Amino acid sequence: MRQKTKKPLKVTYELFNRVGSGDFEYIYRGMFTQNLTRKILSLAESSLQRFVDKGSLQNRIYFIMVEGLQNVTRHQEDAGDMSNDHAGIFAIQKTGDRYLITTGNTIVNSKVESLKERLEKVNNLDRDELKKLHREILSTGELSEKGGAGLGLIEMARRSGNRLSFDFEYIDLYWSYFYLQTEIPSRSYENSAVEELEESKSMRDIKNLNRMLSKRDILLNFNGNFNQNNILSLLSIIKGQMSVSRAAKKVYYIMVEMLQNISKHGSNYQETSEGNSGIFYLGQTDEEFILTSGNYIANKDVKGLEERLEIINALDNNELNEYFNKILLDQNVIDPKKTGLGFVDMRLKCNRKVAYDFKKVNDEYSFFTLQTSIQTK
Repeated sequence: MRQKTKKPLKVTYELFNRVGSGDFEYIYRGMFTQNLTRKILSLAESSLQRFVDKGSLQNRIYFIMVEGLQNVTRHQEDAGDMSNDHAGIFAIQKTGDRYLITTGNTIVNSKVESLKERLEKVNNLDRDELKKLHREILSTGELSEKGGAGLGLIEMARRSGNRLSFDFEYIDLYWSYFYLQTEIPSRSYENSAVEELEESKSMRDIKNLNRMLSKRDILLNFNGNFNQNNILSLLSIIKGQMSVSRAAKKVYYIMVEMLQNISKHGSNYQETSEGNSGIFYLGQTDEEFILTSGNYIANKDVKGLEERLEIINALDNNELNEYFNKILLDQNVIDPKKTGLGFVDMRLKCNRKVAYDFKKVNDEYSFFTLQTSIQTK
């Protein structure tokens, strides 16, 4: 019998599928600091290189990613809060021949109207006027507070050649959530009405996704292709933002197992050279950390994997230790994938059964969800 947890496993495929249907190439949700921004950029850049050739377009997209991330980081450092409400969001989307960079972060309500006015001012200027304002700020040295609508946002508008889309969502008496989206087209559009409609839909997709993640107490989410480089960067991000504790060490160790499982044992459903597509997210409640991963698996492998998980879940701790040592001492074991050694180790570290689910996608593949949890204390 498949183990159930407090967080329904079906949500994983729903989230993964929602991101995929929204043309997201990369999405990260969590806390942002100056030390982590470089790792986040490295992850995003690897996704960017998949669909943009080197040249001016890639340089423009990269510049806007840097500016957006710096904006989120500055505001989160002000918030000084690791709570779910203050988790920032960063996403890259490819829709047709245009690329969308979206960021989200909390901002104090007292600054909303001022920032909105400055953004509207930038949006009402044409390319020449933006260039003139850019020169004026350089010459006078007058930058708006926190770079709000100073050189950074002016340059984002200049380099994208488009208006900056933005929205504010009220959180409570002190905070609102600020969304900023920049479009970088690879060619000119003639129908501006269609462009505005699609832009509005894209913003709605991001907002709905962020609400969904917040509702599920998800502190960190990564959707994309998993390979060794991405995994190392993602692990560095997690390690950098978690406090040093016994529970945090377990979380980190289990993450290694889950991410490696996607990279090494998942199916390359999309047949790319950039790794296996999948999802990983980390949730936290007052009592526990909840770790969930999802990836494609060939239908022919489902039955064998399910049988191994059922056997492992049926063992108590003493039996698990015996089983673990037996596998390690077995000289005939060549493929760890067929032993479930990683799952055994996860069970021992978490001291609880693993939850899992298989959702058939088509005649060839299913989506495999794996979940476990670790007590915070």
